[in-house]
Amino acid sequence: MSESKNDRSDLKQLRQEIDDLDNQILRLLNQRMFLVEEIAALKNKAGRDAMDLDREQAIFRRLASQNQGPLAWGAVKKIFGEILAASRDIQSRLASGEGEPPSRKKN
Repeated sequence: MSESKNDRSDLKQLRQEIDDLDNQILRLLNQRMFLVEEIAALKNKAGRDAMDLDREQAIFRRLASQNQGPLAWGAVKKIFGEILAASRDIQSRLASGEGEPPSRKKN
């Protein structure tokens, strides 16, 4: 079965929209991590641990209530689990002195 010109054009347009969204997601993730750096600095100053299970559970509860689909809850939980793991990594690195202080760069 062959694709028509319109189908190829529609596919190209949809893929461009996905690329644009991917770029926005990446920008937003990095903005989130700049905030994580600031939180890490405040936690370090107060002598608090990077891990806050109550906060993570609250995030998951909020996301579960906000998810309208079509993304399944299991997928949302995996995605945000990775985001939270990256956040903990940044906080731990900064707490151990391996990382640099918050940079708060603007994109």
